[in-house]
Amino acid sequence: AIGAGIPIRTFAKAALPVQLIGISSSSSIASLPALVEAAEHGLGIPKRVSGFVLPLAVSTFKLAAPLVWVVGALFVGWFYQIDLSFSAVTLIAVAGVFLAFGAPGVPRGAFLMLTPLFVAVGLPPEGIGILIAVDVIPDLAATVLNVTGDLAATALVAKAEQRSAAS
Repeated sequence: AIGAGIPIRTFAKAALPVQLIGISSSSSIASLPALVEAAEHGLGIPKRVSGFVLPLAVSTFKLAAPLVWVVGALFVGWFYQIDLSFSAVTLIAVAGVFLAFGAPGVPRGAFLMLTPLFVAVGLPPEGIGILIAVDVIPDLAATVLNVTGDLAATALVAKAEQRSAAS
């Protein structure tokens, strides 16, 4: 919001309905109509920007994935008493950045991508079942972070386009 020149209060007011939908649905994609509404009417972002950036952002920009995947792997390692090396944790974080692009846009769909990664670093794939059981609360926070990031990214692109048009 600050980088895009939008007052924090204005951004927070526009983002709140989107965040509530994100919490209730655990899905960034389900929040897309509210994101478009918030961007266009709450923040005054042009339709040509919001119409391009937001669908792209909700389907590919999953800001929380690397953090959530690393924490999940550390939890499963702790649960099964398996020590993860620094390189294994780094691999999970880096893979989280790239594999999140291909993760299905449904709640807990990213676990499909995480299972082979667990096997690659020596964690039992059964640990995914444990993560699914305890993931509801962290997923709420991750979805709020993702939809807020999507709205912020759209605001930054709109600001960059505005600067480009002015010069």
